[in-house]
Amino acid sequence: MKMSQQQILVIEDDAALRTEIIEFLVRRRHRPTGCGTLAEATAALEIMIPDAVLSDINLPDGDGVNFCMHNAPRFPATMWLLMSGNDDLVRLGGQLKGIGGAKPTFAIVEKPVPLRLLDRFIAGIGSAPPSVIEPVMAVATAATAA
Repeated sequence: MKMSQQQILVIEDDAALRTEIIEFLVRRRHRPTGCGTLAEATAALEIMIPDAVLSDINLPDGDGVNFCMHNAPRFPATMWLLMSGNDDLVRLGGQLKGIGGAKPTFAIVEKPVPLRLLDRFIAGIGSAPPSVIEPVMAVATAATAA
């Protein structure tokens, strides 16, 4: 299992929260790239292959769920952690699970995401999901694998 130097894309429009997540990942010796919009994230994906993407669901220029489903086929080994401060996590999880075909490895968690939970999610990169994700994401409402 890879434990460090993961390339992680962080998509969060709240600058303070984005900075906190990025600083946490740097302390853990990962290589985060922070974006405040989906447009910035799309540009970042043109020059990187992320091991994981941590994305807010509600962003100023779109929906993190659609972004995940649109980009996941390009990055089949990437794990996706979708974060929401809203109460509609079950609906969003159902939306992702209901889409036919191959699905990305993903989990949906309520914000603020505890940093210990985030650390355990990142530690699961490269492991066989969902057996790794489901126990780790005890607060997640949905987890599945391709």
